[in-house]
Amino acid sequence: YKAAREGNPEVVIEQVLTSLKLTFEKGKFRIPEAGNIPRTMDFIVPDKTSPKLLIECSYSVTTASGMGDKAKTEKTVADYLKKNYPDVVFVGFVDGIGWYVRRGDLKRMVDAYDFVFTFSKNEINRFKNLLTEIFYGK
Repeated sequence: YKAAREGNPEVVIEQVLTSLKLTFEKGKFRIPEAGNIPRTMDFIVPDKTSPKLLIECSYSVTTASGMGDKAKTEKTVADYLKKNYPDVVFVGFVDGIGWYVRRGDLKRMVDAYDFVFTFSKNEINRFKNLLTEIFYGK
């Protein structure tokens, strides 16, 4: 899939957001619960000052111990968002064979998000429907 989409799954998300005329930023949130380390979010819709939707993308074709760290971090971020931004929707794109092998880490990742998608065509359509519902009330 990665090769079929210009080498970067985030391009797909960006194309969907743009096709729906949604603005977005990429940027850092300071997460005190994670040692106040700035956490760069893949997509903040519409912007950092009034976020409604945060999107994180984790596409992994190989397995690595860092995947466990990523899963733990996403849980910390999710808890922080629920506490400080209760109306924000936290979306995760989790795809790639690496996650299939790391099932325990995958479960932690999935549990952290409000909605989880892969990059299959049906899932992209489901994502578009969610965006339309959140931003256009349809």
